[in-house]
Formats: sequence, structure tokens, C-alpha cells
Amino acid sequence: MIGFSLTTLLACKKDSSEPQFTVESIKRNTASEKTVTVGNDTYITGYAQVSSNNQDAYVIKESAGKTIWAKYYDKSPDDSRGEALALEGSTLVVAFSCTGGNTELTATQGSFQGSYGSGGGPKITFLARLNAQNGNIEAATFIGCKLNDGKTNTLRPEDNNPTPISILANGNIQFRATKAYDKGDGRLTPNIGVDIDCNVSGGKWVGLFNSQMQLLEGDCLP
Repeated sequence: MIGFSLTTLLACKKDSSEPQFTVESIKRNTASEKTVTVGNDTYITGYAQVSSNNQDAYVIKESAGKTIWAKYYDKSPDDSRGEALALEGSTLVVAFSCTGGNTELTATQGSFQGSYGSGGGPKITFLARLNAQNGNIEAATFIGCKLNDGKTNTLRPEDNNPTPISILANGNIQFRATKAYDKGDGRLTPNIGVDIDCNVSGGKWVGLFNSQMQLLEGDCLP
């Protein structure tokens, strides 16, 4: 005779309608964090110094002081950071940075730039639209410059701008960046980098993306 009662079995059954959230144990680095709060909900991004030479990006959602979900988005040997975030309604957009092609950050199909590119070391942006309810990535793209030899060069969220991401009323996303040298050969073709049309290191760039992280337009700023 099996020694389980019906009451025991019912107590062990999980309600399939209950939302499933990931709450990882995050080694928070509060000095690195950026936050946005709407009502009782606060979204936090930053990076953990997981070893002497490795940083991992994370995002956390808190509501009324309780952690709802908490996730690392990259645990690879390459560095990654949560650099900026914006929230409008249910749309949450986070700008991560990463420093190499071994990153676990993954662009979604059909987005502007599908990979980090060749080489490693320069910090480029990984722009992601997250599901605000559970933190899952719904659309994402890499954004990086390219040297004359084809290797990746730096493009990061705009220096000294606490809000480089803007979510527009129509759902499009404006992202402002600071860039290093780009070969500036008129490229606006997906998956091969960003055309800046001004090759001065430290220049500013702004891109307009749709909700699927496809580039609609991009331009150099004075």
C-alpha cells in the first residue's frame, strides 16, 4: 500500500496558474545601479563584481519593498554591465554593455545587429526590451561600431546622460550613445554595425528603434 494520503498529494500539487518568477541570489553592487520607479514598482540594473576580473549584468524588480524577480543576464567570462533603463507603461528597456563575443547575451531574430562582431575588448551596447512582469527578453540587438579592419569598436550609452533611453508614445525607442571611431562607409545594413558618418572618437550618436529592435534611423549628433 502506498503511504501517501490524498491530502498529502493535494498539498504537494503546484497551482499551474501561479506565475513563475526567477529570483537569483544577486551579488549587488549598489554603487553601479540605475533605477526607475513607477508607483510601488522599482526596476534596478547594475553589475556584480563576481571575481577580480569579471562583471555580470543584472536586473531586479521590487514592489513595495519585496523582490519580485532578479536575474543575471550574462555569466560568461566577458564583462557585462547594466548601464541604463527606462519604463513606459508595461514597456521596460535596458541598455547593457558587453566586451566580447563570448557573452551570453543573445540578439533576437531580425533585430538590427545580430552579434558582438569580431575581436574583443571594446565595450558595445546590447539594447533589450524586457517583459516587465518576469524579466524575460522579448527583443534585443547589439549596437557597435566597426574599425577599418572589420573588428568591433566601442559604442556605449551616452556619457553624462542619466537617461539615454526614451520610449516614445508609439512604442519606438530612442537611444543616445557615445561612440569611438567608426569606419563610416555608409552602412545601415543589419548585422554589420552602425553607420555614424562622423569618424571622431567621442562623437555622439542617436538611433531610433522599433519594438523589435530594428533600426529605423540613426544619425550623428554635434
